Amino acid sequence: MGHANSKPTTPLEIPAELTTQGAFPHRLKATYQKSLSKIIALLSDPDDPYGPSYTLSWGSGWKDYGDLTVHSGPTSEFPPLALARTTGKLGSEFHVTLPALLPYRPEQHVEMARYVPSLKHETWWFATRIGQRDGDPGRVERFEWRRSRGTEVKGVEGGSGSGWKLVRMGSDNERSVGSRASKEGSGGEGGTVDGYTSDGKEVVAVWADAGGLTLSRVGAFEFRGSGATGELGLLWSVMAVVTCMSIWHLILQRNLAVM
Repeated sequence: MGHANSKPTTPLEIPAELTTQGAFPHRLKATYQKSLSKIIALLSDPDDPYGPSYTLSWGSGWKDYGDLTVHSGPTSEFPPLALARTTGKLGSEFHVTLPALLPYRPEQHVEMARYVPSLKHETWWFATRIGQRDGDPGRVERFEWRRSRGTEVKGVEGGSGSGWKLVRMGSDNERSVGSRASKEGSGGEGGTVDGYTSDGKEVVAVWADAGGLTLSRVGAFEFRGSGATGELGLLWSVMAVVTCMSIWHLILQRNLAVM
């Protein structure tokens, strides 16, 4: 499954609104918060400016690789909801600690986001259990973050048109549905149908870097397809957001390192 061997030790807390909703909001915007010693960003729902928000903090500062803490409220004083710890060569992989979710996950646990290097198409992938509801233990599926300038990313409001898409590698049945969809139309870039990649996989989330010159906006995250219906589960949605923001931070550090 992509589990890490390390055991989680930091107590994590799921805020009540996430338990009730069963997932993050469909759309999230990320904005910088003022801090001299570390990077802090705020995740909030652009459609609900007075709704819940979640704080992201990287304690290592702007020019060091660092670990991510997602807090369950609008400041870093709130309890941690999830953690990502860098590992592997050059800190390019992540141990993600997810909270317990009764009755499906009675204990918090660690998942692994693995890096696949490539000069053209580097990716990160993770495998986690989805579809846990009403006594159904669900099943393990694999998901892959790919860099993208496709229609899904370009359609994110306020984005630059450049970012990442999370692809559901899925079961044989889901792959065949996606492959059939990609062949039946040309609604997307490169002959693909919107919502599917050129190799027939479903896009379940996208991240768009902030467009234009800005000192406050980081970017925007959106769940798509089955990722937006809640059917993949709360812990999956947490894993999607945490891995996305960990990748964003890693790319930021790379860019700063060559300046």
